[in-house]
Amino acid sequence: MSQISSQTHAISFNPATGEQIGQYAFESAAALDAALTRAAFAFGKWKRKPLQDRSRLLTALAGALRETSEAMATMITQEMGKPIAQARGEIEKCAKLCEWYAEHGPAMLDAEATQVEGGKARIEYRPLGPILAVMPWNFPIWQVLRGAVPTLIAGNTYVLKHAPNVMGSAY
Repeated sequence: MSQISSQTHAISFNPATGEQIGQYAFESAAALDAALTRAAFAFGKWKRKPLQDRSRLLTALAGALRETSEAMATMITQEMGKPIAQARGEIEKCAKLCEWYAEHGPAMLDAEATQVEGGKARIEYRPLGPILAVMPWNFPIWQVLRGAVPTLIAGNTYVLKHAPNVMGSAY
């Protein structure tokens, strides 16, 4: 068995106590390639999913966030020392974000007529593909979802590389 170090694992410490609270092995190159391949494959299906279905899934995500709110807030507090009330508020803010995009996102993606020299044209919003996000530690759920939610409603997939000190929150 290999030695656990910051070269091989993301290690979470409780900043209030210095206690190690988690260790997460870094992905191998093969595992990373597999994840990127899955994201590309999933994109082919996700971009064809009707917008109303994507909206319903965001609403369901809001519910799931609220159902797991206490466990998520506790992990945020343990990993980064954020007061528990603020951590709970972060989760609720994320649930509201999901609901807002579920309600307003489809209209934001409607095609728009526009004038061009010599005629008419249309502006359309089309999915781009898998989006890679590299996140900081300070809002471990909010930072992720404020990027992921509009990305997902628009028909893209999302691959996350989170900060190593908040991997419990990432998982």
